[in-house]
Amino acid sequence: PPLSSIPIRHGTIMDNTIHGETADAHLARFIEQVGQQFQADAIESFWRLQGAFRELLDSGAMRGLLNRELRTLLDNANHMGDWRPNQLMLHRGRGHALSIWLFEQPRRYIHSLPFHGMYAPLGGHSLHYDLYRLPPGYRNAQFDPTLRLEPAGSGITAPGGILLLRSDEYLYDFKIEQPQPVAKFTTAPYQTLEWLFERDGLRACQANDSELISTQLRVSAYVLGRLGNPASSEALRSLAGHDHHAVRWAALQNLARIDPAAAAEGLHTALNDPHPHVRRAAAGSLRRLETTSTGAL
Repeated sequence: PPLSSIPIRHGTIMDNTIHGETADAHLARFIEQVGQQFQADAIESFWRLQGAFRELLDSGAMRGLLNRELRTLLDNANHMGDWRPNQLMLHRGRGHALSIWLFEQPRRYIHSLPFHGMYAPLGGHSLHYDLYRLPPGYRNAQFDPTLRLEPAGSGITAPGGILLLRSDEYLYDFKIEQPQPVAKFTTAPYQTLEWLFERDGLRACQANDSELISTQLRVSAYVLGRLGNPASSEALRSLAGHDHHAVRWAALQNLARIDPAAAAEGLHTALNDPHPHVRRAAAGSLRRLETTSTGAL
């Protein structure tokens, strides 16, 4: 699509070696610009930061910050740093994150992205990808296994370029032939789910929570329900009002194990839930709740 890759001065990203103090100053300026221009509750304001991200890349600060982190790891066996699988987190703020990511191998499935992002290949290799358009009828929070992706071409972001990830329109399937370091600047997830599509047939096959906290809350609800302590009723009532539909439903399911009367009240409310899956499940569960002695949904 137009404007998917923005060129910047070739060779400047990884060719400049700067000291940690200078890298910190460039990073601090970038963070200041993000604070001035980005509004977490206005997701489209993210695109205002292309120039700030370009300036950070041109400065060589990414290399300086990474080199310092690696040196610290070598010198101090107890240093943990802020590492995630395959990535070093450089900064996390309200609604955004900056990291260096190592792409090592292709994924089994084609993944949707629950965030907007800007990717910049570091080093001397280009970033290759196939592009897919989200299908008509796609609603992120309502998984539909009948939907298929629509191929929309392919692209290359060369060293010195920035790839703009428009996750509300496209999926990006990166072609990894060798380990590829990438500077990654993203919003926080603004969509509930991360969809997975089969490579053969391009059909939707699975959807995962876009944020770990949603999975943790669902698991917590299941644990509380199985422990069966009446004191957990208040916590489950609170979770039944969560923004994530799967958390709401897990809370109601497990509230029924502890307090069937409260669960029945919550299920009547859920008949008007904004998510169709919850509405359908609530209607069926109310019928079953009336005939079960355990209260389980």
